Amino acid sequence: MITRFALANPMLVLAMVLLALIAGPFSFLTHPSREDPKITIREGSVMAHFPGMPADKVEQLLTTVLEEKIREIPEVDEINSTSSTGRSLINVVIGDEYTDLDPIWNDLRNKMDEVVADLPEGTQGPTVDTDKGDVAMATIALTAEGFSNAEMHAAAKELRRRLYASVPGVRKITLYGVLEQRVFIEFDNIRISQLGLDPQAIIAAVQGQNVIQPGGRVEVDGQTLTIQPTGDFASLADIRSLPIAIPGEQGRAFYLSDIAGITFAYEDPPGPQAFYNGAPAIVIGISMTDGFDANAFSRSLTAFLAAAKVALPVGMFLDTITYQPDEIETAVFGVVNNLWQTVLIVLAVVIAFLGFRTGLIVGTTVPLVMVITILVMRAVGIDLERMSLASLIIALGLLVDNGIVIAEELQSRFARGEGRRKAARAVGSMMSGPLLAASLTTIFAFMPLILMPGAAGEYTRSISLVVGIALLVSWVVALSALVLFCIWFLHRGKPVNEEQAYSSRYYNAYRSFLTMAVRWRWISVPLAFATIVIGVLLMANVSKTFFPASERTQLQIVVELPVGANTYATQDVVKRLSGWLTDRETNPEVLDTVGYVGTGGPRFYLALSPIDGFANKGYFIVNVREFEEVAPLIDKVRAFAAAQVPEARVTPKKMSLGPGEAGLVEYRLFGSDINTLKGFAEGLKADIRAVPGARDVKDNWENPSVTIRVVINQEAARRAGVTSSAIAQALNAQLAGLQVTDYRVGDLSIPVVIRAEGDARQNIDRLRTLNVARTGDSPVPLLQIASFEGAPQYSRIKRQDLERVITVSAVHATETAAGFNGILQPTLAALEAEMPAGYRIEQGGELEASEDANEKLSANMPLAFASMVLVLIWQFNSFIRPALIISIIPLTITGVGLALTIAPGANFGFMAILGFLALMGIVINNAIILIDRIDQERERCETILDAVVEAGVRRLRPIIMTTCTTALGLAPIIVARDVLFYDLALVIAGGLLFGTVLTLVVIPCLYAMVFRTAKASPVDDAA
Repeated sequence: MITRFALANPMLVLAMVLLALIAGPFSFLTHPSREDPKITIREGSVMAHFPGMPADKVEQLLTTVLEEKIREIPEVDEINSTSSTGRSLINVVIGDEYTDLDPIWNDLRNKMDEVVADLPEGTQGPTVDTDKGDVAMATIALTAEGFSNAEMHAAAKELRRRLYASVPGVRKITLYGVLEQRVFIEFDNIRISQLGLDPQAIIAAVQGQNVIQPGGRVEVDGQTLTIQPTGDFASLADIRSLPIAIPGEQGRAFYLSDIAGITFAYEDPPGPQAFYNGAPAIVIGISMTDGFDANAFSRSLTAFLAAAKVALPVGMFLDTITYQPDEIETAVFGVVNNLWQTVLIVLAVVIAFLGFRTGLIVGTTVPLVMVITILVMRAVGIDLERMSLASLIIALGLLVDNGIVIAEELQSRFARGEGRRKAARAVGSMMSGPLLAASLTTIFAFMPLILMPGAAGEYTRSISLVVGIALLVSWVVALSALVLFCIWFLHRGKPVNEEQAYSSRYYNAYRSFLTMAVRWRWISVPLAFATIVIGVLLMANVSKTFFPASERTQLQIVVELPVGANTYATQDVVKRLSGWLTDRETNPEVLDTVGYVGTGGPRFYLALSPIDGFANKGYFIVNVREFEEVAPLIDKVRAFAAAQVPEARVTPKKMSLGPGEAGLVEYRLFGSDINTLKGFAEGLKADIRAVPGARDVKDNWENPSVTIRVVINQEAARRAGVTSSAIAQALNAQLAGLQVTDYRVGDLSIPVVIRAEGDARQNIDRLRTLNVARTGDSPVPLLQIASFEGAPQYSRIKRQDLERVITVSAVHATETAAGFNGILQPTLAALEAEMPAGYRIEQGGELEASEDANEKLSANMPLAFASMVLVLIWQFNSFIRPALIISIIPLTITGVGLALTIAPGANFGFMAILGFLALMGIVINNAIILIDRIDQERERCETILDAVVEAGVRRLRPIIMTTCTTALGLAPIIVARDVLFYDLALVIAGGLLFGTVLTLVVIPCLYAMVFRTAKASPVDDAA
């Protein structure tokens, strides 16, 4: 039908071809692009605070209550919680099968509103964060020598306002490193007691004056005038001059500044901070609206930043830390470069096999199919990224296969003197079915990937979609435009005797070999299938991995101090590391660094999972000149940290392409008793450390911390008229500080905090003399009604799905995660045997992610396999022929094993599995064309033996061409050792080279084994 339409409307087809060739490049230049495919981040978090509450109480009173409520949401797949001193943090993971997350997140917020009444009085929150998936298209550092953080914050807010107004496509702008401002009222507890003042009276005085309340209204001459009394603090002078009445002396008062120091400062200890090249900074994370053109966004943002740098006050600077448009350009350019190399290689191979004129005619369909595919991608919303573009490289060998078959058949008919239009109609009618069947079987081979839920499926799904689009477009172009090109430009040539055409020494050599193999088929077929054993043995020794590490010219460093360290201690370590990293003589490869204290900063890269924000943790992103310098710098960081930063665990690592850290092994230990669980974890860590090459061995509960317990003598407290609540409030006001009101400046609302003077906050002995109340005219010091004792406690209590769990993790210096896990199996088996009932070990990390992805991929394999078989049955109207085709797929395993064994640095991971799917489709294509030809040859040959041999000879060149175009087309990826597609290309190329040889021998042998040796029409034995 397609061919007949093209023959009836040649000018329309030509016009459509010209339109595609014009629109395609333009569409490519303006096509939305990104570095990697978009992944739905199905994670949110719930956080609740209760200052000072120990971790075990947080677990009991906050975490458990919140988890049980969250579990009521049916879409929730996993709940992971961290209970620490004063804070409950719960990560909520939604099931992979859900894509519309907004209703689920709304349900989560509603559930958290409902649970508030069940939480202890004084709980802050819970708050819900569902923006985990936001990726910063750019992160910009604002530094300002000689300016305060507040002044930098004001400048950053102005930049944010202008960005929203001036740069189209901005979705969200987040500021990191902003210090919270405070007004501190610091008093001497002893002096206040001597003056007979009650701290509660001071608090009441501050709160009573600093109010904003309407004073009513008055109607005057038909107008309404609003009455607004003053009283709120307009300046620090208003706070300092606040009168405090003296008890017992009516009419006399102190100014607040007479009995307390009033200062304007920042939160103490400070909250999350950021440092750019060691200097205090505010980092601006800019995310882009989904689907917006990254190139247009980049141009607008670049122009804005250029203008903004000029307009900044003298002494303020803007520096780009990460810029995704550059990464997108690098990733897309790298794949496009490989793509054009592949196109040229394919054209060269086609011309070499078919001759210049025929090869050029077939070759012109390749760019035509590519530009039409890009137009269709644009229409259906597939962005340009490394996965979708690499799919065109994978499909190139298959794209020319359709053209080769059509062109060869037409050329053969033209040479026999058949009329051009008649030949075209005949070829279109005869070949449309087999070629469509071949395309559909390849598309169905990728069906598991299309249907696979989860991050790995979303990350690689565009491969299957683009391959499917390209194959169908190629099928249509081959039956329409290519047929017309052959009619117009293909020479008729001299009449050629078919027997002579296939009688060259190469054809005769193959004919002789195939004849012998078919005659000895009962030996040759078992020998061929015996190679599967070799393939299985080879694959058993191939290194296994999930996704490789990224080749980004960046290094990430995680800094972890012991739990209990505050941000001052973490800041000191981050500054020391920053100073060393930015030393140009020591580390000339480092371009710049950004260090975070108490936060992981923005997610600027899809596969990146920022660290949880704790005061004892820091995080670095280090930009280097070349990727080859990343690994040596990691070794230098380890050496420096071991010698100069012994108080912290410093973990440098590469960026990862897939979810999680490449090479990381994790083991989750479940159980109820905290001490028993921790004991097992410590034993496992010791065993892992004993393995040579093991590094970064740790567990996620971290170290215990010490809590000072104030043991209240309740009887003495009652006699003194003091409640436990009053004691806690007095302690909180003395040490952490108690927020009593707000000081409003412009659009800022700054907390006013009352607390003790510095020495009293830092001297534990001063707590004993803290006056917590007054009995008559005498103060009541804390030591009269309470005692003090130190109590160790676990600072982090982790749970998964409401069970306590400790995760032990490590990496190996040389082994992959799979190899390291194999070494540890005896240790894990011994530990599991030692565990009592109710305790167990589960595998996590890269291995769990890989196993989970493979399970999801294989879940739809039966459906894909059934679809391919149905297509084959439809094509051949037979059960036997599909069985013959499917039977040769396992034979490719030997070629795959050889390729992965011989090639340096090859691994069998998720991308290699995708390569095997593509390989399966190509092998089936070849087999379909070969069996279809055998059926045709049976019409004119005397015996089955003659039919299978002659069909093999006539399909030798197209099959060899398909193999060469596909394998050689992947050569640029293999030679460049592309970090993502290297293993995939090896699997396709190696499996195809070996599988093609077996296809050209085994299929004819199997066909001859199954069917009668006497002449018979294919219709007679269709079943």
